[in-house]
Order: sequence, then structure tokens, then C-alpha cells
Amino acid sequence: MTARNTGATGAAPPQPYRTGGVMKFVSDTVSVFELNLIPSLKHWYLTVLLASAFPLPWFYVTRAIAPDDPDVLRRLMAGTLVFGVTFSIGMLVGQNAVAQRFLGNLKLLISMPVSKTAYVIGSLVYSSISGAITVPILLGFGLLSGVDIQVAWGLAPSLVLSIMVMAGLTLFVVSFAPSLQAGNLVTGLVALVLAALSPVYFTMEQAPLLLKLLGYVSPLRYSADAIAKSLSGQADVAIELAVLAAFAIVTMSLGLWRMPWREK
Repeated sequence: MTARNTGATGAAPPQPYRTGGVMKFVSDTVSVFELNLIPSLKHWYLTVLLASAFPLPWFYVTRAIAPDDPDVLRRLMAGTLVFGVTFSIGMLVGQNAVAQRFLGNLKLLISMPVSKTAYVIGSLVYSSISGAITVPILLGFGLLSGVDIQVAWGLAPSLVLSIMVMAGLTLFVVSFAPSLQAGNLVTGLVALVLAALSPVYFTMEQAPLLLKLLGYVSPLRYSADAIAKSLSGQADVAIELAVLAAFAIVTMSLGLWRMPWREK
């Protein structure tokens, strides 16, 4: 008597679609990064132009009127790095979020589904390409201009935390935008106004009273302090990094909380 074959084909049952877990989160993050990166490859030269052409004039204007002092020149370079990196990345993050929200792409990502965090990290990594180009260009021009630069370990974490602060703040502010045009306008103004009103090109001791008061609550001031120390070879930037980390947690939390994430 032949035994009954209970497994007719022996094939494994189909696996359900995984909607959670670490692997899906990583896959979603990479997918968001690729969705942003691939269209921009056709216009890669614009990224390079934006990364170098905008902050460099600010450095040379301030360099021309500043005294020929190594500490002053390093502070100018620190301010230019803060302004150039946070402005370009903050603007890209904000414009990305606004464009995808009002052009319908965000609705598609939500329905996939992709988590808010995966979307933000993927977009932030893509936008950070601009910063990765900006930093070596500015440091190279700084060396050619006679700035005495001795890079210490605190430079990279200072820039990363500054990027997170500006990205979270930009996402929070543009979440209130009523239209694509208003969102694009606000995106550029957030980083521009914050950098202009913060003591980044000069120290707190040199700042007027109003800017000194603003400097105590401006994350970019602590970023400029940490970067200036790092460019002079100093390693004692723990306090500045701790303050920046606290700002980054607050602004990223606010940005994630306010980001529209409902299918409309």
C-alpha cells in the first residue's frame, strides 16, 4: 500500500510581504536615496556648482576685510563651512520634501508603505552629497588663501550634527507651507536667516549684544565654535558636540512629528 503524499508539489508556501523589520527599513532608505539620486545624475554639474559657487564669495568678501590673523581666518573658514553646508543641504532637504508633497510623489511613498524615518534618512543622505562636495572644495580654497588649517577629529561630527539640526528645522518649517512656491521660498530663508543672525563668522566676544543673545540659543553658533576649534587642531569640542546633539534630537523629532504622512 502506497503512502499518501500530503505535499503534492513539495514547493514552499509563498512568503508574506514583509512590512516591517530592519531589512525593510534599510531597503526603504536605499530606495528613497535612489529615487532622489538617479534623476539628479543628469544634472550633476549643478550640484557641484551649488556646492562651490555660493559659499566661496562669502569667504573671500570676509577674507578681504578681515585682519591677517590665523584665528580670525580659521573662524571665517568655520563660518563659511557652517553657512555653505547647512544652507545647501537644508535647502535640498526642504525643496525635496515640498516638491514630493505637492507633486504627488510623497503619496506614492506613503502607500508603498515607507516609514517617515526611512524617508527622512534616505533624503538626508542624498542631500548630504552636496555637503560632501562643499567641504573639500572650501578647505582647499582656504589653504590656497593662506588659512592655517590643522584638522582635528571634531570636524566631521560637528558637520554631521549641524546637518541634522538644519534638516530637522527645515522639515518642521516647510510642513506649514500652503503651496509649492511658498515652501521653496521658506526653505531658502530658514538657513539663510539663521546663519546671518548667528555668530558664525565671528566669536561671541566680538558679537553685538543682540547677536550675542541670539547666539546662546542658535545651534549654528555652537557648530561654528566646534569647527573653528577643529580647524586649529583642538580636540576639546565635547561641550559643543553635546549641545549640537541635543539640538539635533529636538529638531529632527519636531520635523518627523510635523511632516505630513497621510494619504490624501
